[in-house]
Amino acid sequence: MKTRLAAVAAAAALGGAALGYLIAPSPGDASARPVAHETASGTLHLALNMPAGDRAKAASLGYDLFDVDPDADEIASLPQGGRALLWVGNTTCGGFQQESASAFVDTVKRFAGNDRVYGWYLSDEPNPDECPGIVDEIRRRADIVHRYAPGQKAFASLTDWPMRPLKPSATHLDLIGLDPYPCRTDGKGCDLDAIDTMVGQAARAGFPRGMIVPVFQTFGQSCNDGERNWRLPDEAQLRSILRRWDRLVPRPAFDISYSWGRQDAWACPALADATGRGGAPDLQSVMKRHNLRRTRPALPPGRTPTPTASTKPPASPGPCPGPASP
Repeated sequence: MKTRLAAVAAAAALGGAALGYLIAPSPGDASARPVAHETASGTLHLALNMPAGDRAKAASLGYDLFDVDPDADEIASLPQGGRALLWVGNTTCGGFQQESASAFVDTVKRFAGNDRVYGWYLSDEPNPDECPGIVDEIRRRADIVHRYAPGQKAFASLTDWPMRPLKPSATHLDLIGLDPYPCRTDGKGCDLDAIDTMVGQAARAGFPRGMIVPVFQTFGQSCNDGERNWRLPDEAQLRSILRRWDRLVPRPAFDISYSWGRQDAWACPALADATGRGGAPDLQSVMKRHNLRRTRPALPPGRTPTPTASTKPPASPGPCPGPASP
């Protein structure tokens, strides 16, 4: 998923793992409490690194979930029917946006009754091997969400760093994102088996498939300033990526396109560039067909999703998501 500006600096300073992994959120300890799942049959669609001025265009392509800061005016300005995933997290071993637990409690309470808030983006690519205490901190924040905003989701994005320490019973997350970006610069094709590999890694770590949020590769690295390990897929390759994810995780709560906008260090070109003009592939049309086929019915005014009890079912290199433009 997308990496935020502050997060990029933090991750670089830590000399973290190789570029190209997305953090995945997972459900809480099913033995202690039920895992919340959406009751509607559709899927929400999120594209990361999106400037506010691009949201109307994205909405016309079927994107209806937006990662934004916890700001009431920004949430209210989302396109009609659009919902918010609030960025309050950290990246890898970096500091959280709201350092103190009391500040986070106040923020969750403030938005607990907001019908347009879908959930909370708690962490981006946490590395339990390098970050002492990160698992406990994610669990503490997930528990705050569940206590004060029980209809909203606790989400984190995971990479292929060790997942087992981040298992549902340890982090109490509701959903996890997985980002196996299969189209690399070292070959003309795309290694779709990388998707199966990461889904399998998540399953072995105890994550049910119903918790998995697919992350689709809609970026390359031919014009960014950093490493150049990935390349933008063409239309046929993106359709193949979508079909593979469809087979492995057919009805996710939401899915993610990484990235909508360019990031100087990580992503260039991106989905905003892929319009079919000037020799660019028309990835926007591919995603529009996917999104409009899988869009969740709009939330009726004045209602929030009702969590239901469920048992836990039993997955890539690349940057991670967050709100706003790079």
